Amino acid sequence: MPVRTIRLSDYRNYKRNFFEFDPHLNIIIGKNGTGKTNILESIIVVSNTKSYRTNNDADLIRKGQEYARIILNTPDKEYKVVINKKGKSLYIDNSLVKRTSQFIGEVNAILFKPSDLELFTQSPGERRKLVDIEVSKVSKTYVQSLLRYNSLLKDKNRLLKELEIDELLLGVIEESMAPMIKIILDERKKFFAIINRHISDYYQLISGKDSEILVTYKKCCEIEDVEDKIQDAKEKDRYYHYTTFGPHHDDYSFYMDGYELNSIASQGQKRMVLIAFKFALMRYIQYMSSVTPIVLLDDILSELDKENQERLLNIIPDDTQVIITNTDIKNLNIQKKYKLIELKEEYDV
Repeated sequence: MPVRTIRLSDYRNYKRNFFEFDPHLNIIIGKNGTGKTNILESIIVVSNTKSYRTNNDADLIRKGQEYARIILNTPDKEYKVVINKKGKSLYIDNSLVKRTSQFIGEVNAILFKPSDLELFTQSPGERRKLVDIEVSKVSKTYVQSLLRYNSLLKDKNRLLKELEIDELLLGVIEESMAPMIKIILDERKKFFAIINRHISDYYQLISGKDSEILVTYKKCCEIEDVEDKIQDAKEKDRYYHYTTFGPHHDDYSFYMDGYELNSIASQGQKRMVLIAFKFALMRYIQYMSSVTPIVLLDDILSELDKENQERLLNIIPDDTQVIITNTDIKNLNIQKKYKLIELKEEYDV
């Protein structure tokens, strides 16, 4: 569902600003500091209910103000996020949404940004977060199971730190965790299966190279072994005073032609793999929700030569809304019709 308009009030460097978008290709240009990335970030906040640049919602409020507001309109609905220093409120068509899970993914967007390369060197927790966000946007069952599992995990870890452990309560918690773990494992397995169905094709289309890309899911166990693994980990859990088994330890790795990507790939190859991964993610979202996500390219084209720019833009479906940011349009090889949004000096902080 494309974005038609965005109104930003006291959001980052914007006081009161309105932006209108074409349903197809949009290019936002402006000098560094004029707020190009802030516009894309506001779309991601509506999509994910949180920023990818900060864990503190208060950072999104313009300096000296009490709250920030994002109003995003699609052809069918209005989505509003109101942020104050204590939290945020979510609205669809002016009706308050009480559960975050009911808001996540209503507007589905995929962001490409230069810092995505950090995915290959980040901690497993950061890599899991990316998967959790994307799966949560298309599966309400997943987000509910993940929230429930994380709540039970906190209870269990708190119990394991006590001098005298309530064995009955521990058993109840572990019994409640098992079905949540199975749902999480099943949805993540499905995610990686669909990603691997498409990632090599996209890499070959973007790079022009005939390499096979594989993402390996390092799961805690097979679904049918969950109960046994919980029991097997009991002694170890008591020794370390925290939960040593579960999907909160899952990870994944990228391989190129059978070799671990970090050990053989150049920065340019890694960038192409990341872009291919994001396009495979777009196919996952389409498969799971029958919705084509909005594609956000934050200064990513400047990292590519003209040939690869053309390849990248050519593989984006014509019915997809794309929003690109760049300092100017001089070095962009764009052969399609587009709407230009130029940010002026008055947007500076």
